[in-house]
Amino acid sequence: MRIWISPKLKLLSTEQLKHLNDTDSRTNFRADLLEYLKSYGRDLTQSTSSPLFEWINCLHSYDFRPIKVVLIASVSGRHVGESLNKFGHTRLGEVLRTCNSQIPSSWPVIGQFSSIGSLGLKPTDWFTTEWSSSLAGRGARGLRMIYPCVEDVRNSLEGYFAGGCLPYTKKTAEKQPWLCQFFYRWHAFEHSRCAPHIKSYTRISPDGQQIGWFLLTSANLSKAAWGAYEKSKTQLMIRSYELGVLFLPTNYKESAHSFEVLKNNAKYSQSPTDGLLPFPIPYELPPLKYQSNDEPWILDKPHSLPDIFGHIWEPS
Repeated sequence: MRIWISPKLKLLSTEQLKHLNDTDSRTNFRADLLEYLKSYGRDLTQSTSSPLFEWINCLHSYDFRPIKVVLIASVSGRHVGESLNKFGHTRLGEVLRTCNSQIPSSWPVIGQFSSIGSLGLKPTDWFTTEWSSSLAGRGARGLRMIYPCVEDVRNSLEGYFAGGCLPYTKKTAEKQPWLCQFFYRWHAFEHSRCAPHIKSYTRISPDGQQIGWFLLTSANLSKAAWGAYEKSKTQLMIRSYELGVLFLPTNYKESAHSFEVLKNNAKYSQSPTDGLLPFPIPYELPPLKYQSNDEPWILDKPHSLPDIFGHIWEPS
């Protein structure tokens, strides 16, 4: 598991409260978080009896300047005009474009998730066009999607029971067999037998030594989470609420263009002595592509080969 915890934020002084905008992070984290929270509606955000109202007021009282990550959120609804690039995959694309990220086109995109939605009858319907364009600009040489195969689940610490947290359904999978060509195995050092529930996205160098950025998020691979264009790309439709944090090298060191991948899941050092920017990746790089006999885990598909506990999988 990977979680992000902010630095400990200090309470603002009375004088600082008079200049609230000067105490947000350079990434506008507080402003973006407040906008996300307020999107849940007036009943929840303006009622004094609502816990969310209390949280919103509390956020105004702290100094957010130590925060270096960028908030990437999804908000349910149709977003047009000035809101078109505020949420979902268009928000991520906008941030990556404005930060002038100098990532070679040879660096593939890696996605890693625990659920998959309906992406279209063809990869070009959304996956290799709209979605990948936001993550990779004019494109990346390869999209590598890490998702557990049946063997990963069968041999996991929980056996087939772990597959209950990987809700990719047969109905959805049968409509997009093309997706299998993009699948890679879940391998995570000593955690390889732990069924993943983490969701993350990044771009890596071909040798697996560097990453251009890293997004830790709640968003699975789905149009519902990331959004899909409507009305000739003038409108973005999102069906769910998601929240993630984006790590950019330049926010930690202005001259940096990439993070260095920590070797063999080594411990992270807050004060690297070699001047590099080490980053812990939750899986092994480069990822291993599915073999011809590998098949993605599908929640409602039965399996007669016993798992490590001798159980078979018979979905109800």
